[in-house]
Amino acid sequence: MIAGSAALAAIPQAAIARPAYPAERIAPMIMVGFDGTHGGAYGVKQMAAHIAAGRVGGICFVAKNAMTRKGVESITGAFHKASSRWPLLMAIDQEGGNVQRLSSHLGYGFEPSPLKVATTENADGARKIYAAMAAAMRETGFNFNLAPVVDLGFEARNPLITQKGRAFGAESATVIAFSRAFIAAHRDEGVLTSLKHFPGHGSAIGDSHLGSVDITRTWRESELAPYTCLNAEGMIDTVMTGHLSHMTLTDGLPASLSPLAIEGMLRKQVGYQGVVITDDLDMRAVRKRFSREEGIIRAVEAGNDILLSTNDDSDPDLPVHIILAVQKGIRDGRLSTDKIEASVARIEALKQNLSLPSDAEMMRLARQL
Repeated sequence: MIAGSAALAAIPQAAIARPAYPAERIAPMIMVGFDGTHGGAYGVKQMAAHIAAGRVGGICFVAKNAMTRKGVESITGAFHKASSRWPLLMAIDQEGGNVQRLSSHLGYGFEPSPLKVATTENADGARKIYAAMAAAMRETGFNFNLAPVVDLGFEARNPLITQKGRAFGAESATVIAFSRAFIAAHRDEGVLTSLKHFPGHGSAIGDSHLGSVDITRTWRESELAPYTCLNAEGMIDTVMTGHLSHMTLTDGLPASLSPLAIEGMLRKQVGYQGVVITDDLDMRAVRKRFSREEGIIRAVEAGNDILLSTNDDSDPDLPVHIILAVQKGIRDGRLSTDKIEASVARIEALKQNLSLPSDAEMMRLARQL
């Protein structure tokens, strides 16, 4: 991996007062996207090399990567094959409805939107639907679903959640019941899940993909109920922080970059002590305000464990640049190595529950290469 190695070696030694914090201790925190639609693509090969070198802890597929079923399986096969150093989190957004990367045009089933499931099924029926979803994910090489949405869909003007049917409903009891079914079904199939978007995107008027979203006037305390209840039941694998600003709850910052939101509200008030993952740090709610390097450092400062970047810039060496940003934060005294080690410990504990492809599954995926 010549380019990645050169980037790591490019730090002026005179600027380093002490040896750089080891890249392999930062790598578990890194989850990135990539370019390519099949295992032989340049971007896939570059990312596989980063995985093999121990610079990546997780991969995130987005819509541009999922063009054919054979192509998807050849990519997951290549990445799993490269991940001999540690178990790899292979993530995808598979909510149902408008957000399902493994869609029917690729030869998968079509799951209804969360809102339709909640209005046409009971919890048992939902669990069967989501069991089939999770089984298809597992068969294709995925072990981490960036879902369910636990936002409360009470704001009719919400363009991202409510209007797209991504919330199970407007009431916390409904959202909790169907989220519980979603999580249980995935656990049965060996797939991890992530509750999103903390502290609640259902009340937002704007779209954080496009810019800053302030929920100061619209957010309700009831939006914490799914997190509090499911945490008490031990039903949370991970929590995804949203790029949602609140003058009091997040000190005006996106929640994903706010220690007040994560270390205060999520850790202390809700009581959640597991893995926290950012929403995509390439979204404009972050990138319009901060450089990539600054956004990464602030995300770690705030208390996130996994840094998700879908790689909008198509940077084949993105893992290296994230590592360099974290190392700079440590050198500058903004990030403590104790914080990094605490995050890695939480991620390693999460991966104890991770179901990896069997030898037979790896052989089947390998045949797609």
